[in-house]
Amino acid sequence: MNYLSRFTILFGIFSISLVQCSLASVVSTGDFNKDFFVAWSPSHVNTSADGGTRSLKLDKDSGSGFASNDMFLFGQFDMQIKLIQDNSTHTVVAFYLTSGQPNRDEVDFEFLGNVPGRPYILQTNVYVDGYDGREQRIKLWFDPTKDFHTYFILWSVHQIVFMVDWVPIKTYRNHEEKGVAFPRFQPMSL
Repeated sequence: MNYLSRFTILFGIFSISLVQCSLASVVSTGDFNKDFFVAWSPSHVNTSADGGTRSLKLDKDSGSGFASNDMFLFGQFDMQIKLIQDNSTHTVVAFYLTSGQPNRDEVDFEFLGNVPGRPYILQTNVYVDGYDGREQRIKLWFDPTKDFHTYFILWSVHQIVFMVDWVPIKTYRNHEEKGVAFPRFQPMSL
């Protein structure tokens, strides 16, 4: 378990490249094969020979996913994401932290599928002890299919800040003293 971390990952719906990963308590190898495992549909995941690039396939049969080998309790996690163009209805791209326990904690960025001509919706959510209900939907002020943008989760014992290109879009503060649950006991994987 790592107590402080910083991830930077380049992420596209079909191609993912590890561009930098500098951790306060752990140093990444920069190799997807060593730092992450395929969590869902291995036949839809292709990693380059040097481990620096990972491609994900999405088709009518399945999507795909991968997760970090390490678990973290607090840190800064960021991904550069560029969404697919045109009709992405029924497609969800998610970047999240999860404890994976039955009463899990989870911190989410989700890009909901889109119909051309409509604004893109980014949804954030915080699960604590298996309960969600903290969703917030944001209409993006840019077209996320035109270029890569950086999405950040900054998680500390005091608050969780969601940012897009260093612009804070949501802050979830620790108000446990007022009876509001906050994820601070379960380490999470990326």
